[in-house]
Amino acid sequence: MKLLRGIVFTFYGSWCFLVFLVFMLVCSPFVILPLWINEKYGGRLAFWVLKFWGVGFSAFCGIFYLRQNRHWLKPEESYVFVANHSSFLDSPAITWAIPYQFRALGKKEILNLPVFGFVFRFIGITVDRTSSQSKQKSLHDIRNALNKGIHIAIFPEGTTNTGPEPLIEFHNGAFMAAIDTQKPIVPMVITNARHIFPYGSWIIKPGLIKIVLSEPIPTEGMTIRDTFALKKQVYERMEALVYEHDPVFKKLKH
Repeated sequence: MKLLRGIVFTFYGSWCFLVFLVFMLVCSPFVILPLWINEKYGGRLAFWVLKFWGVGFSAFCGIFYLRQNRHWLKPEESYVFVANHSSFLDSPAITWAIPYQFRALGKKEILNLPVFGFVFRFIGITVDRTSSQSKQKSLHDIRNALNKGIHIAIFPEGTTNTGPEPLIEFHNGAFMAAIDTQKPIVPMVITNARHIFPYGSWIIKPGLIKIVLSEPIPTEGMTIRDTFALKKQVYERMEALVYEHDPVFKKLKH
């Protein structure tokens, strides 16, 4: 029985990777070309295509998303979204969770990924955390995007969380960017993704991923000295949401 399950999951995982590759190859031109023609208005079309990619790829693999608390968001506002990161499935999850055009901040290493790395050059902002010059440029790019009404999505953990804790320590970048631009920061948690597709594993299972958005936290009037306090506030809110909504951590808490 164990051998049979292993064979089934291997074939299923191979199917999911093939579907991902096909969807990415088909969608890529319709993401890149509109952004190349016009960043803001073409970007709207590009990010609808990204949503199609995220939901379409997942549906063909038996993975579905449920988004909660979208009512907190105001269409006329620009937000800095911060989310936990524990699985590859977090990327399609945020395309479904964020209802507006956004730019994701990612490490420069993401550009080395086949196909997706090339697309990310157009849809994201990269940063080399070992370079102060790169950090300054990424902050400049974030500021420009927010001023154009384009939202920002950041994984503040800075890497994939593979440990037993619901979250790992946050980096300062997301909170400095929110304070620098005086834009609200929206904590959100992606639950169950790590159990459907653990990082570093070829085993993937069908299931439901729930994305829970929290009430935006305003940053008007904050200064760089408030970075630690804002980071702590967001961390504690997200940690509470993971324990409340993630099925595995909910069991651990009780």
